[in-house]
Amino acid sequence: MEQNTQAPLFELQVDHQSSSYLADTARWAKFIAIVGFVLCGLILLVAIFAGSMLASFSRFGGGGVDGVAAAGLGGFVTVVYILIGLLYFFPCLYLFNFATKMQVALRNNDQEQLGQSFRNLKACYRFIGVLLIIYLGFIALALIFGVIGAAFH
Repeated sequence: MEQNTQAPLFELQVDHQSSSYLADTARWAKFIAIVGFVLCGLILLVAIFAGSMLASFSRFGGGGVDGVAAAGLGGFVTVVYILIGLLYFFPCLYLFNFATKMQVALRNNDQEQLGQSFRNLKACYRFIGVLLIIYLGFIALALIFGVIGAAFH
């Protein structure tokens, strides 16, 4: 009877040069993630003050926009900026986790941390890919409605 042992398909080794590349990648990924966290914070600050800024425009003659419309627009802008900040937070978090776990894996020669690091990198790319698909779908819909609108105009 044949034994069912699960051997990996490929036995990849991380040599010194690859380890050096991964270490540099982890440093840059951590830098990009930290800058991303700061930008998320700035986006959320703008979201907090967007409503009051739009309301102040209406008080000082903001181009014919009445106070109710400015308040509604301010609330809408606030919600949109909060959503943008939250959507940007998660890829930064995955990237930061990738970098941190990769640095630990390389420092301690830890295979489990290496796997978790790559799992976070995969999650980061998957998240960005799904957002890109949704964005392209919105662009396609806008293009279709634009062409239909132009045809009936």
